[in-house]
Amino acid sequence: MLGAVLILVVLVCGYFYTSNHLPSRFKQKEAVGWNAYFDVALHGSLFLLQGIILAIGLWAVLACIMFLLNAPLHLGASYTPFTFAFSILSSDIWGLKLPLIFIVTLTIIRCISSARAASKELKDPEKRIKLYKEIASTNSVEKILFESLEADLLVLVTLKSRKVYVGMVDESRFESLDTDTVVLIPFLSGYRDKDTLTFHVEHNYAIHYAERRITLKSEPLSVHHYRHALPREQIESISLFDFETYEAFQLKLKKAENAKQNVN
Repeated sequence: MLGAVLILVVLVCGYFYTSNHLPSRFKQKEAVGWNAYFDVALHGSLFLLQGIILAIGLWAVLACIMFLLNAPLHLGASYTPFTFAFSILSSDIWGLKLPLIFIVTLTIIRCISSARAASKELKDPEKRIKLYKEIASTNSVEKILFESLEADLLVLVTLKSRKVYVGMVDESRFESLDTDTVVLIPFLSGYRDKDTLTFHVEHNYAIHYAERRITLKSEPLSVHHYRHALPREQIESISLFDFETYEAFQLKLKKAENAKQNVN
């Protein structure tokens, strides 16, 4: 009975906390096999340990109070000594020992307190960025996306269908902390050749934005109305993209092609 109660508390508390703590929630999504259960159990066990320590501390305080109340007995006073600190250890409620009830209660309180603190961090922009940095440090895709935002660089996303998008990562993705999709404001789109995998541009959104005077804050249309939400499961690869580097490579390719044609 005791073991079943503690296991249930550990799993419930672990799941509740990981559901509210963003980095832990991200680990749960990325976890494979039993890793997700072990992560939940680990957090729950930590809360249980804290509950045990708090319960021992509470009992120690009660024992000290009992000792002080019984001090006059050693000075000759006559009254029935207090034994409530020892009585707690042997008391039970509904078949459960009182110390176990204290441990479970304190464990749940500690879990709820930590989960609320984790939820509040999501509402603070600075703390939210720190949480995302923590996620980015353990995931290569998220690291590239975060670097693109910090360095003000574009990213090139290749889908499994060989469709390619080059664009700016939408900041709203970081505000909503959505790790299931990559949201881009496109500047170029095209496809990769099935044989050479060379990127061929089909649509230049940058020219369209300039011709229609579409900006970040223009009305009735802004660049945000053109954003694309790309599911992570459909993405083949992601990399940072620099226009100057791309144009330099394209120029070299054209020169190489012209040289071949001249030779022929």
